Amino acid sequence: MTRMRFAAALLFSFAAVLPLAAATLPFRSGEILAAELSTAKPRIINEDPLAFPVEFSRLIYAALAVKAAEGRGLSIHDYALEAFGRDYPCIALRVGDNDFNADVWQVERAAPGEKYTLLFVLDATLVGLSPSETLKLRSLYPPKSRAAQPVPFVNLGGRSFTSPRSIPDGGIMKRTAEQ
Repeated sequence: MTRMRFAAALLFSFAAVLPLAAATLPFRSGEILAAELSTAKPRIINEDPLAFPVEFSRLIYAALAVKAAEGRGLSIHDYALEAFGRDYPCIALRVGDNDFNADVWQVERAAPGEKYTLLFVLDATLVGLSPSETLKLRSLYPPKSRAAQPVPFVNLGGRSFTSPRSIPDGGIMKRTAEQ
């Protein structure tokens, strides 16, 4: 194979692989940069166990790292994750690399370029049984045509969620056949 053909083949290979390695997923409030599941409980300050009572014995946490569209706000009351016919509410919000703070339930106007993380707690007897899983992100407000969106999550097992500062602006979402 000539050098020119080899170089062309190498470039083509990189072009085919790169879109799979990093991506974002558009959603109603902006872009999802990362979607991860973990059995490791993240630090949540000001947590009130009575605010979101959990009635299942094994927990798994789901985190959506997002960049909100300019001028948009985010609230824990805007979204839920749907799995196996059940809705799991968002329980906390994180700004940048700070801890999740249960007292901060909304961001009225997202700062340009800032990363936010929405946190959910799910039943680990149903969710997180495979290395990757697609759950539905449900918008709790109309219009209904944009109310549910499939989101592929990566299961980290017992590892902590990826730090928002480690997530590139181009995201770390893997493209799936559903996109």
